[in-house]
Amino acid sequence: MKQRHYSGNPQKNSPALGATIAYMGVDGLLALLHGSQGCSTFIRLQLSRHFKEPIPLNSTALLEDTAIFGGWDHLKKGIAKGADKFKPRIIGVMSSGLTETFGDDMVSALSAMRQERTDLAKLPVVLTRTADYVGSLQEGYQLATLSLLNTLSVQKVPEEAQTVALFPGAHFSPADVEELKEILALFGLKALVLPDISTSLDGHSELEPAPVVQGGITLEEIQLIPSAVAAFSFGKSMNVVGEKLKEMHGIEHFNITTLTGIEAVDSFYLKLSQISGKAIPTQLLRQRSRLLDTLADYHDQLAEKRVSVALESDHLLALTSCLTEVGSHINIALSATPLPEKHIPEGLPFAVGDLEHLEERAAGSHLIIANSNARQVAGPWKIPHLRAGLPVFDRAGVPQKVWIGYRGTQRFIFDVLNTMTTH
Repeated sequence: MKQRHYSGNPQKNSPALGATIAYMGVDGLLALLHGSQGCSTFIRLQLSRHFKEPIPLNSTALLEDTAIFGGWDHLKKGIAKGADKFKPRIIGVMSSGLTETFGDDMVSALSAMRQERTDLAKLPVVLTRTADYVGSLQEGYQLATLSLLNTLSVQKVPEEAQTVALFPGAHFSPADVEELKEILALFGLKALVLPDISTSLDGHSELEPAPVVQGGITLEEIQLIPSAVAAFSFGKSMNVVGEKLKEMHGIEHFNITTLTGIEAVDSFYLKLSQISGKAIPTQLLRQRSRLLDTLADYHDQLAEKRVSVALESDHLLALTSCLTEVGSHINIALSATPLPEKHIPEGLPFAVGDLEHLEERAAGSHLIIANSNARQVAGPWKIPHLRAGLPVFDRAGVPQKVWIGYRGTQRFIFDVLNTMTTH
């Protein structure tokens, strides 16, 4: 792959955008970007196009003078004003490239605000540093989830049998999170999901947009996370969150690289069976039988197909492992950010790059899997293009699409086949 000193048609998203998604999974939270109005507007636009939902994101509205002299005072006043005006249960703050470059101290700004406004001393405020120039959407989501856990789950509480903590990755759709909760319920397990976008970004009807998040995990539920008997994190990037919970409260933690693919799902369900003490439910065994029949029916159409994939690394590993399992060949696995060598499966043609790199490597592929912006690559090459990742703005029903479990794996295989055959 050619080495370049610029990014052409980047697939990266802002870490603050990823942090916003995580904050959208917490009920009653006021999301506040410490940066310019333009930055928050772009995040709202990108997420609204993808989820087809209004995104309640506020901004400290920095201008030219604060870019020079710093926005510390703006942040202090912004937290207090947001609390007074919107009465949130939690405030989630994230920084931007502008404020990180200047070096605004968010911790001291919050401390000064609490000293001036003693009436707000007990209001939970979560701070996340999300410089635009470090990482991508996935990294910002991870950092915000870690900040939520560190800030709101510090007190040890009595253990509750059959309660499990779940940390879904940034690549999980609202429907994926809902599917995950339903799977645990079948095993008789109570799920505490952080963040939980299944009831906030799922496309439900609201009478009018609200200034704070409507739906998601509640503050009380977050504070119950230390009561869990076990914890699961999904995606390599989320391992640090599960390990932090283990460090804080001694809860056994399992990192699940992927929940797409029959072998991966088998392994996860066996672990749930072990934790719950229950056999795998008949409903899930029936879904497995359907998936096996699908593989038998279509293995000849999947084997030897060359697929090029460009996604955030957790999503990339999930889908490429499933494609490899069914006999397809990965032409290029292009990630937005680097991965440690030990996390890259042997033989996977992994690289970090943009959609211009994808254009250089996609020739000869039977399928491209990437977000909607990759249509500029797929179109000229006349390669079928399956939309995945974020943003997807030219296909309907993306938040309601399931990619995980036996049902999600079967749906993914159908989508692969139908995208290739209808082109």
